[in-house]
Amino acid sequence: MKKYFPVVFLGILLISALIVVGGTLTNPTEDDGSEGNLYTFPLCVADNTYVVTVRSNSTAVPTVSYSGTDVLKIVTISFMGDPETAFCNVTIPNDLIWGELSLVFKYYEMDEDYYTKTSNSTHTSFYFEYYQVALLKHFEVRGTEGVPESLTAS
Repeated sequence: MKKYFPVVFLGILLISALIVVGGTLTNPTEDDGSEGNLYTFPLCVADNTYVVTVRSNSTAVPTVSYSGTDVLKIVTISFMGDPETAFCNVTIPNDLIWGELSLVFKYYEMDEDYYTKTSNSTHTSFYFEYYQVALLKHFEVRGTEGVPESLTAS
């Protein structure tokens, strides 16, 4: 029994960690009383964890992933759900992606008139409204520079 104790202990620890992370990814947090739900997504990239947040009033729970290619660094935000008009405010750490940042919908860069971009020394946020007519709504925040690894949410 003593031989198996470390394995059982690590297994229980891993399951507990997955439950906590899964709850963070799927349960909205209404922390400051503003409209919509706040979702947090810890992205593990190049041995570091970067937290991307999404605030939205959509009835669909968003998903977030990261891809870092040689040419572009991309944070993808997707909503899968019924038709509705909603807003999204995504906040991304400046040490995950940087350089020239743009918002893309359906593979086309959005005109700056359709979103608001704000930045400070640690994060950049994009706020936009959209109408979801299709089952899946897919947005990307693209940066010309960033962390070069391609991994998804942990």
